[in-house]
Amino acid sequence: MSHLTALDTRRVAPSDRPDYWSAGIAERFFPMQVDTSASPSFDARLVSGAVGPIAVGAIQGRPHRVVRTQKMIAVADPESILLYLLMRGAVRLEQDERSCLLRPGDMACHDTSKPSTFEGQDAFEVLIFSVPRWFIGVRAESIARRSATRPARAGASLTGLATPFLAGIARTALEGDGLSGIESEGAAEMILPLLRSAFGEETPSETQAPSSALLARMQRYAIEHLHEPDLGPERLAGAHFVSTRYVHKLFAASGSGVSEWIRDRRLEGATAELRESPGTPIAVVAARWGYRNPASFSRAFRDRYGCAPRELRGMRLSA
Repeated sequence: MSHLTALDTRRVAPSDRPDYWSAGIAERFFPMQVDTSASPSFDARLVSGAVGPIAVGAIQGRPHRVVRTQKMIAVADPESILLYLLMRGAVRLEQDERSCLLRPGDMACHDTSKPSTFEGQDAFEVLIFSVPRWFIGVRAESIARRSATRPARAGASLTGLATPFLAGIARTALEGDGLSGIESEGAAEMILPLLRSAFGEETPSETQAPSSALLARMQRYAIEHLHEPDLGPERLAGAHFVSTRYVHKLFAASGSGVSEWIRDRRLEGATAELRESPGTPIAVVAARWGYRNPASFSRAFRDRYGCAPRELRGMRLSA
């Protein structure tokens, strides 16, 4: 299901429009700076939604320039590749001393992890697909090396086919109720071959599937949030823009259920703390490792080790 949001500079006074636009884009995408000197009567609109883990946006605007600096990247970086499809007008993209001018039907991309410039030179309309690097897989880096360029020769012939395809996905995601969870994930998967073919390079050593990269990312996130009682499949799904069903699928493929994996990590950490800090109350240890109360911790501990937490101190448990 898409989550429709909108920005419209016509809602505020002309003098407030640049700040309104900058703040709105920063909230929905990432920090950036807007220069409207080329268009004294600055006007722009954004509608955004999502297709699986891919954020989708449609921007209409008068000429203006958007700059993303290294300092802004340090504040927030979604670690994504931005795929642009220009529908109307003219836009120039710059990154890593590369530059390209887009006309209607042209595609190009930006790497959110490096400074960049987006300049609308005429009144324009552009579709933007923000594709997470983990979702692309190991080819993300080769695609990033072709940012601010038109598709490679091997992918240039895809441009004519890509326009109606991407426009159709964007329209479905941005209008009405969008796509269901399964449909949304499928549509996102369909964008990847296009992105890789148009901008990627051959990488025979590609060994890590996008799903493996996402699982590792989820596990790192879980480790960082073990102390929070509400950590679970729904939390992981929301933090990584996928369905709860897909979270269960990834963990099951690794040989462990989501809740089981989180429980084991919590018990390992709590056990180590009980051994290393014999003076710390059991209730404090339980709270530090995400248990809502000492009783739930004791039950989980006994189920795993066959004894109560208080019996651990002074004895040695097998894992």
